[in-house]
Amino acid sequence: MTKLFLKLAVVIGISLTIMNINHANAQMHCRSILGSHLTPFHENIPLLWALEGTMAPGIMIPIGTEDKAMLNGGMVIGALNYSFLDNHSLYLEGGYKNWKNSELSQDIGGKQPLGMRQAFYQYSGNNVSATLGLQEMKLANYYLIDERIIGGNFDYELNAWTFNLMTGTVTNAFARMGKFCGNKHLYNLIGEHYTENIGKKLGETNMVAFVLNWDPAYEKPTESDNEFGEFSSFDDGENKQTAGLSNIGILYYNEFGKIMPDVKHYFGSIQDWDLPWDFKGQTGLVGQAMPSNNAMVYHARLGRNINWKKGAMTEIEAGYIGLLEVDKGAVFQPLFSNLFLGEIMRLDAADFPLWTAEIKHRFPGKAALHTAVKAVGQTSGNNTNEIDLEIGAKLFNHSKITAILSHVQTDALADDVFMTRLEVRVAF
Repeated sequence: MTKLFLKLAVVIGISLTIMNINHANAQMHCRSILGSHLTPFHENIPLLWALEGTMAPGIMIPIGTEDKAMLNGGMVIGALNYSFLDNHSLYLEGGYKNWKNSELSQDIGGKQPLGMRQAFYQYSGNNVSATLGLQEMKLANYYLIDERIIGGNFDYELNAWTFNLMTGTVTNAFARMGKFCGNKHLYNLIGEHYTENIGKKLGETNMVAFVLNWDPAYEKPTESDNEFGEFSSFDDGENKQTAGLSNIGILYYNEFGKIMPDVKHYFGSIQDWDLPWDFKGQTGLVGQAMPSNNAMVYHARLGRNINWKKGAMTEIEAGYIGLLEVDKGAVFQPLFSNLFLGEIMRLDAADFPLWTAEIKHRFPGKAALHTAVKAVGQTSGNNTNEIDLEIGAKLFNHSKITAILSHVQTDALADDVFMTRLEVRVAF
């Protein structure tokens, strides 16, 4: 562990030097540029479209051996967005995928070259939105749901209160950890099958959840605010440092289905904090109720965005997710959590407790050059630790190139593993 922290310190130090003190939005989990290239199909037709192609060769090397393994991933995806009647839209996204597994990876069965990522109808009003179909759903508590689900998602906002209800079913054909949408099959060093408990048919693995949020600092707009709204952001010139609770949320989440041996219930609360010197924080406590596997999970995150001159930005964040066993040996196991922590190991809720740390930076300029360093580690179990370095930039407005370097240390493997990949994306 000491060696890992030394390596992390060195990598972060090098990255900060490269930054030249200039915040990055370098996405470590989803590097697609498809959404930003949606363009009108025709000036008289309210239809947007986009295509994206990806090529991603790489190599994995167990440190201290002469072994090495080549890997490659390729994908072509397309999207259509049709808007009608002001507040209504239809969205479709799918494509073709092909890959070559690393020779070090464990067998995970056949390939799935064709697939849909999203196909939904959406209504967006002033205070209400509703989405029906195959869609990405994410619960306010980030470690319970982050999944592609066929179902419905409803949001309602009233003054200081917001309410979110979602329900649906998941199959391994489109699950985020599945072969079409994920990358774990490229590496798969220890042979864990994250989708083995997800249904093959609709209705076999399902979920329902709701979140109620309250903003304690909410102030209802007054008539004077509306009349002089464009001047409302002016103050007496002082840099005021405010601190306090910015949001309180309560949640309930339930997983059920024909092939699930036990129904799972989750309940808890999350709190978002505004802290001095522009820091943001989040704390939370979530309980898992299921036969002989009751547990509590708590988390704390601290982060800050730093805006520099000429448009550069730096983001720093650190967090810890702890596990309290109510039943001895309990494992926290929401099926659709999909944290994807670590480029190679893809650590998830079953791997708690975990610590995380990351620095992201974006340079000013049309190239949108960015760099990101991210680390994640277990404090028990296999004591898995991973450090990822990502450097990327846009080329010629329609392409993006990203280099990824990773180092993994875990008791589950005899040797540490080094991996490097190059992702090239082109979108129209």
